[in-house]
Amino acid sequence: MAQFTSFRGLRYDGSRVQLSKVLCPPYDVIKGAARDELLAQDPHNIVAVELAARYGEQATVEQYAQSASLLKQWTEEGLLTRDDAAFYLYEQQFEVPGTHHVKKRRGVLGALTLEPFGKGVQPHEHTLSGPKADRLNLLRATRTNTSPIFGLVKDSDGWIDGLIDNYLQNTAPTAETTTEDGVVHRLWRVLDDETVNGLEAAFENESVLIADGHHRYETALNYLNETGSENGGENSVMMLCVSMQDNGLIVLPTHRVVKNVEVGELKTKLRELFNVQNYSSLEELEGMLDEEVGATRIGAILPDDFLLLTLKDGDKPMDKTKSDAYNKLDVSVLHQLILERELGIDAEKLAAGGYVVYTIHAKEATKYVQSGEANAAFLLRSSPVGQVQEVADAGDKMPQKSTYFYPKLVTGLVLRPLD
Repeated sequence: MAQFTSFRGLRYDGSRVQLSKVLCPPYDVIKGAARDELLAQDPHNIVAVELAARYGEQATVEQYAQSASLLKQWTEEGLLTRDDAAFYLYEQQFEVPGTHHVKKRRGVLGALTLEPFGKGVQPHEHTLSGPKADRLNLLRATRTNTSPIFGLVKDSDGWIDGLIDNYLQNTAPTAETTTEDGVVHRLWRVLDDETVNGLEAAFENESVLIADGHHRYETALNYLNETGSENGGENSVMMLCVSMQDNGLIVLPTHRVVKNVEVGELKTKLRELFNVQNYSSLEELEGMLDEEVGATRIGAILPDDFLLLTLKDGDKPMDKTKSDAYNKLDVSVLHQLILERELGIDAEKLAAGGYVVYTIHAKEATKYVQSGEANAAFLLRSSPVGQVQEVADAGDKMPQKSTYFYPKLVTGLVLRPLD
């Protein structure tokens, strides 16, 4: 693995702000009027930096410069203060959606030396061009990692998980707050040499699988190549590394909503490749979708139907250049056999955007269809972490928006200036 080290974080002064009012979700889940609503809570909300323009608008050079100016101003005013070099332990306590089960997910926040994909760092899904351009412009202006990338490490012997356990049992959090979604966020600064050295050693032989933040990792690589720096802060990126042994790892499915579909023709084509069962409601369909593990199962919501699709026996026209691990994914079957083969929405069109709407909420997907905004929605099951790792190990990338690690990492708890 590339070197994983402590860094000098930049954090809000908890005596000057109410921490829950100045944090925000990741940039790519802030939609509609959410940016303005966050700023109404507190004009110092980090969203003013993280999203230079309102949702749906293309940020200008001046707006990116304003993000940098705000960071500088808030630091000079003492709203943001710089720590001594440290690792940070970050814990999120949350209720699993659709249940009353409370879980905790913990990880180590540090600076990961940048390496090209394949050299100790593995991606697991494809990226889109638009977000990378936006993130690069923000990084150029602010020279700050404003949000952490989410990485997974195998931690086969449980050493990292155990080290976190021992530290948290004996130390009070440096910061703690609860955001509007009910997630409790706790942060610890790790300063003692024994623990710092233990963490550095524990990560030496680990490779990292990026769970969330592919666009930002690629952006950091592009910025490093652009600056040509050899020893500066550009050589690393802020990352939270979570053990795959952590029992708080929850992956939610991301459903697909498609517009401008000829429904009658689609139903005929689906019956050629799939066994099709019709159900009377979304709830009934969801229950059957999750009933069996293994064989491909996809839900299809059409204006008058709730369908369960299971692949018929026999060879399927899947991409022979892809691994078995990739081709057996529900999302791969959906993309290759339905979106691309039957609807003509290939990877290039998906990357361009505008053809598919993504949502983690089955009810929202259903609402799109029943309101007439869309003609079809496809429901997926979640992909277990082990399955994600298998695809990455095989050298493949899952289609974009294949996984949704819940909850998302909050933005604004710790920032990492490059200087």
